[in-house]
Amino acid sequence: MPYGTFRLFPHLKKRFGQHFLTDRSILRRIVEFAHIPPEDTVLEIGPGSGALTRELARAARHVIAIEIDGDLIPSLRAAMPGNVEIVEGDALEMEWPPGAFHVLGNLPYNVATPLLKRFIEHRARIPDVTVMVQKEVAERMMAEPSTHEYGPFSVLVQYYANVNYGFTVYPGAFKPRPKVDSAVIRLEWRPDVPSAPRFTDFVQQAFASRRKKLANNLLSMFPSLGREEMLRRIISTGVSASARPEELSVAEFLRVYNQFR
Repeated sequence: MPYGTFRLFPHLKKRFGQHFLTDRSILRRIVEFAHIPPEDTVLEIGPGSGALTRELARAARHVIAIEIDGDLIPSLRAAMPGNVEIVEGDALEMEWPPGAFHVLGNLPYNVATPLLKRFIEHRARIPDVTVMVQKEVAERMMAEPSTHEYGPFSVLVQYYANVNYGFTVYPGAFKPRPKVDSAVIRLEWRPDVPSAPRFTDFVQQAFASRRKKLANNLLSMFPSLGREEMLRRIISTGVSASARPEELSVAEFLRVYNQFR
């Protein structure tokens, strides 16, 4: 039996996207990559079988693990050391504990993106985020302009954070095996970046028709301006009038956005 407590939890639930990581060497690599100060608190999303939770308990003063699957709670509470607190709830909706905490976890594929957006919203209390996600999601977070992966999610994450790619985790490290590769990434917030929900909404709308030119998408957003004025504002930022949204860097999007505030 691989490391972990998987044998205690034979009834996996597809609706929760459960894939339990059982390779202890990878678990240790995740904790090492997170650089957790020993006096700090960790918030773990989705402890599942508790394998990563145990490693975190060795590294941190206090671990708070949020698990949505109520069937796992009794066994998790019975198996964990004293510095681990198991909390039943949905990390997307529940109120998080007070104080500052590092976020770690193996994020379920079906809710990874909304969870990452919530981490950004609460970044004042979260020094950093180290999580495993579907490799495709990691690639979108790190994507550069003019690539297939680059889109509004890339701009959102890169506006607020530096994304560090740790390593790839292959399906054989999980029970049951997922169909895709995973990746461990670490988010470190950019200093002095103000919250800008209007900017990220602007970017989302600018990507509404990905293959259209940016000017055409913006004209749909601001029809009263007219094409001539629209092109004048875009060109004033140093962006080509024929540019498509996926060609703009985060800094270029900011310059364009400031023309329409």
